[in-house]
Amino acid sequence: MPQVIASVVRVPWHTEHGGYDRLLDHLPEVRRITPPASTAGRHAAALAHRALGRRCPLPFYPAEHFATDLRVLASRRPAHVLYGDEQFYFSRHRLGPTAVTYHQPPGHLEQLLPAADWKRVVPRADAVITLAPAQREFFASLLPPERLHLVPHGIDTTAFSPGREQNAHGPLLVLTVGWWLRDFDVLDAVHERLHHAHGSDLELVVVTRQANHRPWHPAARVLEGISEDNLLRLYRRAAVLLLPLIDATANNAMLEALACGTPVIATDVGGIPYYAGDGPHAELVPPGDADAAAEAVDKVLAETGTDAQAIRRAAARSRAEVFAWPLIADQVRALYRTLTETP
Repeated sequence: MPQVIASVVRVPWHTEHGGYDRLLDHLPEVRRITPPASTAGRHAAALAHRALGRRCPLPFYPAEHFATDLRVLASRRPAHVLYGDEQFYFSRHRLGPTAVTYHQPPGHLEQLLPAADWKRVVPRADAVITLAPAQREFFASLLPPERLHLVPHGIDTTAFSPGREQNAHGPLLVLTVGWWLRDFDVLDAVHERLHHAHGSDLELVVVTRQANHRPWHPAARVLEGISEDNLLRLYRRAAVLLLPLIDATANNAMLEALACGTPVIATDVGGIPYYAGDGPHAELVPPGDADAAAEAVDKVLAETGTDAQAIRRAAARSRAEVFAWPLIADQVRALYRTLTETP
C-alpha cells in the first residue's frame, strides 16, 4: 500500500492524549503533514494566506490550516484530511486519492458553506468519513453511498482510565466539561435545582474555554486551562458527567469520562445515542429539559456506595473500550487500503 499522508493541526484546547489527531499515534505508517515549524516558514505561510486564503469561504481557515491544505494539494500520495470542516478547500484539486473526515453535525455544516460550495467541495473527496450516523443524510446528497464511511471517533483508554480518586471522600462531584455546542442555559437551570436540593453536600464543577465569557451559577466552580492530570482527577472523582448539549456528533468529554469509568447524563441529540449505546453507563434526556436532566443526576447520586454505582462505572469503562484507538485505527487502515487499491 502506498504511504498515506495526513494533514495535522493540533486543536489547542485538546489535552495531550485527547483529540482526533491521536488516531495517527496508532497509524505509524502515515506521514504527518503539519504547519511550518520555522519562523521563515510561518511567515511565508502567513503571506500566502493573506493573498489566497480570502478565496476560501470557510469561516474558520487560519494560516496553519491553509498551509497544510496547500501541502496536501502538492502531494500525489493518498491523503487523509483529518478536519474537513476547516482544512479541505484548495486540496480538493489534488491528483492523489483523498479521504476527508467531517466533525460537525448537519445543522452546523449547513451554516459553514452555501449549498453550492458544498456541491463543489465534497464530491472531490474519494471518501468521506463521518463520525456519527446523524451526518449521513447531509453527505448522502453529495456522494454515492460507496464513498461514504462511518468510522467513529476514538479514545485513548490507556491515558483515560479509572483511578483511586473514585473512592475519595467529601462532597459528591457533578462535572461538566467543554464549550462547543453546550447548552449552558440548561446547565444553569440544573445547577440551580441541584444546589437547592443538596447545598454544600454537592460540588458543581465546569471545565470550559469560556470561563470569563458568561455568568455562571454562583455555586459552580469554573475552571479553564487546567492540565490533563487535573482533568483526569476530576473525571475519576466525579459521580457523573453532566453534558447538556445543543447538538453533537462525537463528544470528546463523553468518551473521556466513560473511559475513566464515570457515568454520563447527556442530551439526546445528534450522535450522542450512537456513542452512548445501551446500558446503565449513560442516561439521555430530551433537549432543553432541565428537569429531566436534574432528575437523572439525582438518580445517579442516590446510588453512591451501592452495587448499582459499581455496575454503572464498570459499564462506562466497557463502553469506552469499544472506541479504543487501536480498534478505530484498524477501521481507518482498511479504508486507506480501499482508497489506494481502487482505480
